[in-house]
Amino acid sequence: MVLSLSKGHEAGDVVNATAPVTGEPVDISNLGANWEIALHILFLSERQRALFQIQESVDGFATSLPGPAFNPSGEVKTSAPRKFIARSADFPSLRFGQPGAQVRLSLIAIDSGAHVRYTAFLRTIEG
Repeated sequence: MVLSLSKGHEAGDVVNATAPVTGEPVDISNLGANWEIALHILFLSERQRALFQIQESVDGFATSLPGPAFNPSGEVKTSAPRKFIARSADFPSLRFGQPGAQVRLSLIAIDSGAHVRYTAFLRTIEG
């Protein structure tokens, strides 16, 4: 199963941002414990940085646990996206399969004047 972590924005599953973005929650309460999250940076302004974080919650994000963080820097162009992957084996504390569990991908910081375009997804792995 593949779920978008960048849905609900102006261009479908691709987000264009020049400021922090709080991601849309994705229900993980019925998913198994074997998963991977992929972030694809399609564009990032030259000599700029962006900081992304997976956040997990079981109370609608009244409180949350931090998960993987990705910190791309430098120029990225659409013809050569930069890919970041996080796997369940590296983040066993995320509460996949627990009642009320949700994750979201947020752009928590971006350099002043920077532009980033990205897409992200969560994929469960069978077996």
